[in-house]
Amino acid sequence: MTRYFHLYADGKRIREISWEEYIEIVRRERHREKTKTLLCVSKHDIGISKGEHYAYVPIKQLLEVLKSCGMIKDESSS
Repeated sequence: MTRYFHLYADGKRIREISWEEYIEIVRRERHREKTKTLLCVSKHDIGISKGEHYAYVPIKQLLEVLKSCGMIKDESSS
């Protein structure tokens, strides 16, 4: 199941939104100068969108990056 979030500009708050609201925000803000940052999380990847720009990252790769940066513990080395 995919979940959708609006990431607020303060860098702290988030709000979970529906698929319908996600699509409406994407359509409405596609060509605006100041756009909302949206996040969709599925079983295999994470997608981040801001205006016309999108990035999708496989969750396995994201976890490896976070481990390399020391942001999460690598449980295989315990």
